[in-house]
Amino acid sequence: MMRICVVIGRPCAREWHSLLARRLIHDQHEVAIFVNEGGPALPSLLATTLAFERLVYGISAKSLLTGILVDNSFEGIRRTDDVNESFDIVLRLDGDVSSAPGGARSFHPVFNGIQSEVGAVHAILDGHDVMIGVQSSGESSHANGYSIETELPTIIGKTLDNACARMIDLLAWHCTSNRSLPVGSKSIELCRMSNSPLLIPHAAATLTKRLLRRLDMFARGGDRWMIGWRHAGNRPLEIDGGRASLSYRRVRDDGQRFLADPFPVFAGGRSWLFCEEYPYATGRGIISVIDLDDPAGVARPIIEASHHLSYPMVFADGGRWWMIPESGASNRIVLYRCEEFPLKWTYEATLIDVAASDPTLYRDQTGYWLIFTSCEGAGSPSDRLCVYHAPTLHGPWRPCGQQPLAIDARTSRPAGHILSVGGALYRPTQDCSRLYGGGIVWCQFSLPLERPFQQVEIATLSPRDARSFRGAHTYNRSGSFEAIDVYGAPSDDAIDLTFLPVAKVKSNSVCDQASALRASQESANASV
Repeated sequence: MMRICVVIGRPCAREWHSLLARRLIHDQHEVAIFVNEGGPALPSLLATTLAFERLVYGISAKSLLTGILVDNSFEGIRRTDDVNESFDIVLRLDGDVSSAPGGARSFHPVFNGIQSEVGAVHAILDGHDVMIGVQSSGESSHANGYSIETELPTIIGKTLDNACARMIDLLAWHCTSNRSLPVGSKSIELCRMSNSPLLIPHAAATLTKRLLRRLDMFARGGDRWMIGWRHAGNRPLEIDGGRASLSYRRVRDDGQRFLADPFPVFAGGRSWLFCEEYPYATGRGIISVIDLDDPAGVARPIIEASHHLSYPMVFADGGRWWMIPESGASNRIVLYRCEEFPLKWTYEATLIDVAASDPTLYRDQTGYWLIFTSCEGAGSPSDRLCVYHAPTLHGPWRPCGQQPLAIDARTSRPAGHILSVGGALYRPTQDCSRLYGGGIVWCQFSLPLERPFQQVEIATLSPRDARSFRGAHTYNRSGSFEAIDVYGAPSDDAIDLTFLPVAKVKSNSVCDQASALRASQESANASV
């Protein structure tokens, strides 16, 4: 437990400041609030722009940038006015413009290198990734930060909310005795600063692009998710191999729905494809299965719920088939048991009460692992990596250390089953840095128990024709049967992707990092 002082500037007090204070109390810290009269203001047009977006896009949740009255927003939290009081940690949310209590350590939130959310605003307008970091007092600059999901063209309010939510995570990490921070840190992209950022023109341009996309949908079906598959024979995807071109056959749909999140299963001499089916009429995903050996090849619904379902992670364990579909809208990770393969499934149990995206299971000698991203704290569902462990499939499930273990829009969200090759672990991840499901990044990684989580990028898998396809989203294999999904509007039934190893650098190379991870993994496996 730490004694923490949160310094709030009255003119710049925000909703996320209140959430941060309550998060620290939840984490068993002793928290005090100090209020001063200074603090950097946000652009005057930002409130107008956020109100415009909320009206146009029907956003109902309170923005984390909403201004708050400090005298009414920290009820039950101790206030201090003594600048001579000493704390273990002081969090300067006021831009460090006035005197405040001292601490053994003092931290400032920075957005694209600026001690104010205005840095994130300018990054959005400048077309850069929005990056967050924490700067210690006395540092003259902050060179590294974490890239959060910044889908471009972006809704400014949603991106800023995500930046603030992930900042809460990052500041909470700095307030622990654990000195190992989440992985994913990288060099910050500095943005141009302007006294009058073009907020309204940006919001109008974003709306225009979205309207044009909607008109394109009505005119020709527009871009949508679709599945491709192939029989790869004895030629598995060589994760640590060279460049490769892969060609898949498209699974046709009737234009009234899209199909995504493919999980192939080769069983009983037949090729089955489990997937998300999203009927436009209902606007809610269900889980379906396709018999690819049947010439009709229609999707047959097998699991439906009152909330959205997707990512049907199918696996065999203990002589039975099981499934963990994504059910983040219900704030639960649920397990289904197969009664009659592949059509009859029964709810078995709730494994974890958490809003999880694309939960992915892996089993080793220590038990079971669940890897997923979580939108906890009103942020994005794609850049906050969490890992849980349990001795049995049914639990008890416990987080592996301080969560999240990584903050990175490029390599956090799972994109399919984990592979074990030559004693090393590999996971496909979704690159959501500029577009949700913009591509697949393969990472070699180590699972943590007593050691920190680590991962390093190995390769990318992305559409070869960027004019027809804007992204790739999921990769899975069962036996010789491979399946992927992509986003776009193809001109024919062929879906071509390129597998490209990450370029090696001379020092601290991907190869060196991967070798270290492999040695760490093999050592851990030997000690189990």
